[in-house]
Order: sequence, then C-alpha cells, then structure tokens
Amino acid sequence: MAEEDRAMDQESKSLLLKQIKEGGYLPDAMVDVHKVLANAGMELYAKLCCDRIEAAGLVDGVHVSHGSPTSWKLQVDSQGIGLCREILGAYLQPQNLDDMQKLLQSCQDYYTSLNNMLYSLRKMSVDDLKAVRVEKFAYKVSEQDIKDITDLYEAERKCRRIPSSVRRTGNRITFVYHMLRHFPGPVRILWPFIREAWSCWDTIGISDCTDDGQGKYSKALRRFTESHGGTRGIKNLQGDDLAKYIFLAVKAYGMDGIESLNRSRGPKSCLMIDRRYQDLKQVMEAIGRLTPAELLRMYPVEKKFNGTRWNEKDYFYTMDKLRCWPADQPLGGANDVACLLWDYQNWDLTDVLLEWMHVIGDLRIYCNDPAPNDEFHRKMEKARMSNGEK
Repeated sequence: MAEEDRAMDQESKSLLLKQIKEGGYLPDAMVDVHKVLANAGMELYAKLCCDRIEAAGLVDGVHVSHGSPTSWKLQVDSQGIGLCREILGAYLQPQNLDDMQKLLQSCQDYYTSLNNMLYSLRKMSVDDLKAVRVEKFAYKVSEQDIKDITDLYEAERKCRRIPSSVRRTGNRITFVYHMLRHFPGPVRILWPFIREAWSCWDTIGISDCTDDGQGKYSKALRRFTESHGGTRGIKNLQGDDLAKYIFLAVKAYGMDGIESLNRSRGPKSCLMIDRRYQDLKQVMEAIGRLTPAELLRMYPVEKKFNGTRWNEKDYFYTMDKLRCWPADQPLGGANDVACLLWDYQNWDLTDVLLEWMHVIGDLRIYCNDPAPNDEFHRKMEKARMSNGEK
C-alpha cells in the first residue's frame, strides 16, 4: 500500500463517483494535434504535420494514435510529444511544447492515482465494501477522508446490484458493436478480436493496458499469439507450438521486457501492473507444462563449474536442484516455476524470473495485493525445508 496521505478534494470525488457509476476508468491524458495547431494559428498545417508524423513511423497506437480508425487526426500524450518533438517543433514554439508536456504528465499522474483508487474498489468483495475496510483501499486514508471514502464504498456496492450490472453489460455490448464496425480482418481472428474488445471495454483509452514491448521478439510474440487464437489459445498449445511460444515469450519478457517496464517518476498504474502480471503468469504457467528434462533441452544450464570455490551457484548446483523435481512430471504452476528458476543458472530464464519478482512486488506495494508474493515465499520456504536447508 502506498504510504502517503491524501486529502480528497470534491472534484476528485466527483470524477470517481462518475466512473464508478459508468463502470470504466479515466482515459489517458492526450491532446489533439489538430486542435493544438489551430489554437496556435497553424490550423492550415495540421494535416501536413500529422502526415509527417505518420510517415516518420511515430504512430505507435499508444503514445501517438489516431483519434478514430478512419481519421487522419492524431492524438499525443506527454511521451508522444517527446517522440514527435522534432516535427511539432516546426509549427510550435519550444516553450509551448515544454509547458504542454509538463501539463500532460501532471494530468496523467493525477488520472493514474484516481484509476488506482477505482482499481482497488473493484478488487474488493461486497463484504469489504459493506464493512468499509479502509485498509483495503489503494492509499492510506486520513481521518478527514473517512466520509468521502465511505461514500465511494457505498457507490461501488450499489453498482454491484442487478440494475447497474445490466446497464454496464448494455454499454459493453454497444462498445463491442462499434469496434466490430472497424474490424480489420481476417475472419480467423474475429472471435479473439471480440473477446479482447469485450474484456477491454472498461479500460478503453488507457495505454498502460496495451503498452506491450516494441522489440522484435515482442512483435513476433504478438503475431504468434494472434495466429493461435489469442491469449486463450495459449492454454491449448502442445509440442512444437508450445516450445515456440515459450521461446518467444522468454525473449520478449526478458530481453525486450526491460525496455517496457513502467519507470515513470509518478504513481505506477495498477491496471498496467495487473495486466503485466497476467501476461507473465501465462508465460510462467506455459513453462510449468514442461518437464525438467524438456526445460533442460530448451535452456541448457550455464557451463560454470567453479561455484563451490567462490560459494556461488553453478552447473552442479543447478543439476542437484533439478534432481529434486520428478523427471517425467510437469513443473507446476507459476510460482513453482519461479522457485526452480531461483536456482537455475541460465541468463534468459533469470531475466524472466527478475520480471516476475518485479511484478509480484509491484502488486504488493502499489496495488495492495500481497497474495502472489506471499505464495512465492511460502513455496520457497517449503522447498528449503524439504531440502534440509536453514
């Protein structure tokens, strides 16, 4: 839980109550390039500016995106301004760009804090909401905020009732219908497209939930996943397809993953942390479907043999740990795999383990969800006890 007191102003409370009622989250803070240039007296150059940004390959759908799938108009966030600064600087003063970038970042930090509050409310049980358990909230609650927090709890509890649920379902169906109007094809990805649109309805306009890595392995992983029925199809992979997925995922979340971590100085987004946790959990569970022998064939242990001399983990240490696992049985769940990787000397797998430790730590610290982190440490302690270690 974040260790900071926040006096809730009425504007923040109104925004939260509105989003609770509608069932969504506040979208990312972005500005329309056309409107910005129009306000600066450069409207005649707006389309030319957007075309130049498009031609430069800067439209990533996250920090620089189209206002609608059929429009030439572009929207940028604070990072998008940095990406397009050279082009935007031909039409706007540098000081104006600096001021706009700082303002957008401040707005984004503010929206992220509010979205984290919404996230924590939606993760609570009805009993937690009814009892107003403030220790479950995303931020430390001060005495002067008790009444406001109680109102938020009550609003969220009311929205769990049938009439509100029916209204939200109707809004979700309408959103999916509008997304289908712009379906790009091919037909074989129609059902995964509908499932993804259905699940992303409440987070539309939030780049944190779609900000996947842009490295070559991340792009290859997305293509592979889409061609095999989306994320749900991963559970049915077998044989060579499973091995291909694991290879791409380990590279994407290891080598490419370091670049896509949220390292902003502002508050971290619980939505992004949760999304990254779900993605990494899927990768760890896919590895868990391998036997120790299959893992060893895919990822040979580093040939380092002098660990005893320097009191380090080496080839022999890893092989001794592998013998503790049934040779012909799958490794198990995500945290079972993490326990094995803790002792497994292979740099690709070590990178994935570090990503896993990072994300379950973020869940505990920023999202008030210690369960995955606690489960990992329980399994580690159990493994040490079974091996006779102190």
